[in-house]
Amino acid sequence: SRNLLCDSLQNLDFACKLWGLFKALISDAVSSISALSATESESILNKINEEVTKFFNQVMQMDTFTLRQEAISTEKFP
Repeated sequence: SRNLLCDSLQNLDFACKLWGLFKALISDAVSSISALSATESESILNKINEEVTKFFNQVMQMDTFTLRQEAISTEKFP
């Protein structure tokens, strides 16, 4: 159980670092589009960030319901 938790946390850490890299690349690309205002660029980046965060929460099963279920099952079967 502890090894699975460590593996999940390592995967989450890697995903966060990878997202940081992609976010920087996307931010640079969006800001280089001269037709967009600063407000529009920020709005686009915020929406992308929201969608990626939702995706990571779903894939890594980090939503509160799933975390509670995992905690309960770990208590029952250590």
